[in-house]
Amino acid sequence: MHEVETKILEVDPKEIKRKLLALGAKFVLDTKLVVDWYGPKNLTHRGDDPWYLRVRSYSDGKNEVTWKGISKQFKVARGHKEINFFVTDPGNMGEILKALEFEHYAHQEKYRQSWALENWRFDLDRYPGMPPYLEIEAQNQTEIVKAIAKLGLSGHKTSSEGERAVIEGVYKLDWFKMPFPENS
Repeated sequence: MHEVETKILEVDPKEIKRKLLALGAKFVLDTKLVVDWYGPKNLTHRGDDPWYLRVRSYSDGKNEVTWKGISKQFKVARGHKEINFFVTDPGNMGEILKALEFEHYAHQEKYRQSWALENWRFDLDRYPGMPPYLEIEAQNQTEIVKAIAKLGLSGHKTSSEGERAVIEGVYKLDWFKMPFPENS
């Protein structure tokens, strides 16, 4: 599966929800995500790894493992190959990865609300210590541009880079450790 996405930074969550519902988007997810990252030992894990593994737990009890390849940058979006599967116990999955000599190098938490409309997916993400952003996923860059226009967000700052680049580069936060204060 290839994923093409972009982020619209510093959005107003109430306004985004209102616009999406007015367009007929279907609300599909409201969850807290806990995300742990694994990769080969002896790498810097500074964003230049050839691939990485993510173990993600949803507040409803679902747990997902994702392998992601290197991203390809487009004009207003990026894409990459992704392989996903579900597991029943994220802690045991982490232990298996460590036993295979992968390093657990980062942890984040975020709240996500998601909608689906036509061939688009909209994820409103809120991390600790930074303004919310809207991630738009589509089949290609042209569809991303259409979604931005449809929501009236053409004037907003966007980023085609990953969440890590936004968190570290724009907001100067420590991507490697991002728990909400109640979980610190």
